[in-house]
Amino acid sequence: MGVILRWPLLATALVCAASVTVTGLVSGFSRAFMMGGPGVSTPPVLGHPLMSLAESVVFVAWIFVLTWKVPPRVAWVCVAALLLVSAHAQYFRLSYLYYRTDTVQMALLAGAVAAGAGVVLRMRDRSRAALAAAAEERARRDERLDMARELHDVVAHHVTGMLVQAQAALVVAEQDKDKACELLPGIVDGGTDALGAMRAMVRTLRDNGAATATGDLTSDLQQLVEKSGLPVRTSIELTEDVRPELGRSVLRLVQEALTNARKHAHDATNVEVDVRLTSAAVLLSVVDNGTTRPAHSGGFGLVGMRERVHELGGRFFAGATGEGWLVTAELPLEVRA
Repeated sequence: MGVILRWPLLATALVCAASVTVTGLVSGFSRAFMMGGPGVSTPPVLGHPLMSLAESVVFVAWIFVLTWKVPPRVAWVCVAALLLVSAHAQYFRLSYLYYRTDTVQMALLAGAVAAGAGVVLRMRDRSRAALAAAAEERARRDERLDMARELHDVVAHHVTGMLVQAQAALVVAEQDKDKACELLPGIVDGGTDALGAMRAMVRTLRDNGAATATGDLTSDLQQLVEKSGLPVRTSIELTEDVRPELGRSVLRLVQEALTNARKHAHDATNVEVDVRLTSAAVLLSVVDNGTTRPAHSGGFGLVGMRERVHELGGRFFAGATGEGWLVTAELPLEVRA
């Protein structure tokens, strides 16, 4: 048995031994051990009511501490011993105010109240610990989801570009090798960008998740459109700077929408990107005229975008328009509590 379990038993044994000793000194050890015999004269100090009150306080307080802090198996053994010794003391000691049965009942009632209070506090502490553990688990889950979204949004964007260009190179290689070779630098650039994105993500994780947000959203969006390889028309109206974290989310949403268009809307001849700032939110939309998009791609792009928008307290929609595919989001400038 460990030290943590031994000290409550030792302390309880000490309290019980002291109480039995006082009972013997007050009423006679023969009576205290239920062997019969003449009584004794009560020592003035031990028989004083304040001493009895102090002893009762010790019993009640120790029962309270046991049921609150000590492991249940040990606690209830100690509490049972304390209640028996307390009832023994009240029964064999002479009282001029109450009958013996009354004092025994009052002692047991006080011990039961103390034990109940300790159990209540124990349950409260367990509830708080459970809530703290649940909150920690939610934080870890949110962190994993954020990492998954970043991995999908950043790396998948570049890898998709490489894949599209490699497929195009395979198609034209049989007829025009020179034209196929012209696509190789784009594949190399895509791989370089993907590697850079991975390194940036690793740096972010090593810096305790302090992800670098965009500093110039308009410029970042223009660069993103230029590298997309799609026939994109842009309309960006950002009259003032937005929070870096919000700008980063806008950039990731547009990036993922363009990635989806490049992967699934193979016949698209026009993609329109619209980003504008209002007094309360950033509004963005990405729409294409592709009609060959599959009903379900099996990826996590739309799920990640929806989660990102909802975390910011915004609204999100993605779906077919009859003439293509539309992704739109409204991101509030200030996150609502």
